[in-house]
Amino acid sequence: MPHKIGFLMPRSGEFPSMSFDLNDGFRLGLAQAGITDVEIITDSIGFGEDTQLNHSRAEKLVMNDNVDLIVAYATSLNAEALYDFAKTAGKPILFLDAGMELFELPPSPNCYHITLQGMHASRLTGRDAGSGGRNIISATSFYDGGYRAPWAIAQGIEEGKGRTCGNYVSVFKPEEFSVDQLIHVIENTEAQGITVCFSMYLVELFMKGLKEKNPVSTSLPFYCSPFTAEEQWLEKCDFPGGTFHAIVPWSILLENPAQQAMKDSLLKNKNKTANLFSLLGWEAAQVVDQIIKGGTSSLDNWSFESPRGVVCFHPDSHCTYAPLYNAFIEGNENGKCKLRITNPININPEEHLTVFRSRPEGDYTRWRNNYFCI
Repeated sequence: MPHKIGFLMPRSGEFPSMSFDLNDGFRLGLAQAGITDVEIITDSIGFGEDTQLNHSRAEKLVMNDNVDLIVAYATSLNAEALYDFAKTAGKPILFLDAGMELFELPPSPNCYHITLQGMHASRLTGRDAGSGGRNIISATSFYDGGYRAPWAIAQGIEEGKGRTCGNYVSVFKPEEFSVDQLIHVIENTEAQGITVCFSMYLVELFMKGLKEKNPVSTSLPFYCSPFTAEEQWLEKCDFPGGTFHAIVPWSILLENPAQQAMKDSLLKNKNKTANLFSLLGWEAAQVVDQIIKGGTSSLDNWSFESPRGVVCFHPDSHCTYAPLYNAFIEGNENGKCKLRITNPININPEEHLTVFRSRPEGDYTRWRNNYFCI
């Protein structure tokens, strides 16, 4: 009998590209792994913040469709709401995520996470920005500020012996967007750098605003969160001048056999260029192959070759960790932004656990919906 796999993803009407790219990467990754006797049953969980909806969709996949396992795109908060269900149903759930949130519960025996390590990259970015005791301005959009990247950046700034000397939070409406307040902070502090946390269309607005106010707006070096430097959005952005550092989980520019296999498969079968969503789907297929062969417990300390390098599951976090990459955002021949990768950053298991276990002190609030910004 064919394997039956449930796939919970965003509603295609709201995030059509993401849903299709996840699905394409997953299906083509399964074919690459030699799994052809498979039935994939997809269902929608919208923005992911409705825990009752998530539970009912997962229950339907198990009770009505009798799936062998579930793959779901969900941040840690929404994933943890399904931990008890996974235990009761006795079915593995593999969660895919950008890694921009915190975990609050201990890992579940039946649940594992493929993460793009957004928190880890943000923390390292903050460390680079604050190194040598520098004064840093924190710049974020209202949207991105509701996730944990700005907090992780602040943690990194402290580790680098720096300090945050000013803050700028943009609005999210295009017609109201302005960098005037950021320029005010630049001119009225002794800042030596700016950390940046924007995503999606907000990156485009931010870069446009900087270009319009150049050179005063680009007089300091920028240190960007990983999804500020996402290549699909960057190619739409005017390069404003200045220096933009970034640490990213993956790039289309990487060269290795796994990357080439994914790129060739997507181009041949879907006439598409690979992106972070298809990468997550491709990796999910490799992990599903391992679960089918050895069960979820076989994932502990298991590693595999991915287009982003060697990806390993940590037995204490049930999450993946993989190399990150230093990069710069630069201008191309048409005046738009492009990414340039310089060198890999190898992540060891101890560093991974440090980030995984980090928590803010006291009470804190955050967005509940899944992070779709990549």
